[in-house]
Amino acid sequence: MQRTDLVVPSELVAGLQIPALAITDGAADPDWVEVSLSTWRFRRRPSLRLPLDPRSAGKARRDRRLAPWSPLPVLIALAAWSAATFGDLSRPGNLVAITVAGGVPVAWSLLRPRGLPRQVPYRTRLGDLRIPQVPVEVAREWAARNPGVTATDEPAPRQHTRRFYAAWSVGLLLAAAGLLVVLANDGREDFILLWMLAPVLLLTAVSMALKTQSPARPGTGPTWPS
Repeated sequence: MQRTDLVVPSELVAGLQIPALAITDGAADPDWVEVSLSTWRFRRRPSLRLPLDPRSAGKARRDRRLAPWSPLPVLIALAAWSAATFGDLSRPGNLVAITVAGGVPVAWSLLRPRGLPRQVPYRTRLGDLRIPQVPVEVAREWAARNPGVTATDEPAPRQHTRRFYAAWSVGLLLAAAGLLVVLANDGREDFILLWMLAPVLLLTAVSMALKTQSPARPGTGPTWPS
């Protein structure tokens, strides 16, 4: 099945006329589901009612129910990690804190639905709505009903500017270097998690640096209707 990305200009989102064809597989008897358009996973609003196949719709509904609780496991894991790193805990208490810090995120990932459809929409940094990997036949229906909506095979643009990624890369590199200097010269045996944090900061900095490069030049993929 041929697929393409739908791009909806921001000013057209509120008045969209959405055909009754599943954006996942093109089925003509879809389930309609409210899908969040927020960049924050825990927010349910703003949202858009979209047609999905029954299996994808079930996963999307479960994800929507659990989404408001998604910050909680992160906070619990951070609190446990901080207690293990900076707290004056006994050996059993330290072991419990480490177990909680590593186990809570894993348990939460098992609760959240796996395999959400690739067609989950998101906002670009210009405010447009992009729905990836929609069947071409469905994309044609969207474009026919909504003048101004386009389909494209060009790679999606980065969510932020090059300056944003460059600044974060430099900041994370400085943080990693500063942490290593402190750990090497503080004259005491530091907790292993602090030493593990330095390479994590370094790898994240490299990842941010790579994102300063554009995915592809404009015009490398077809866009229609032009």
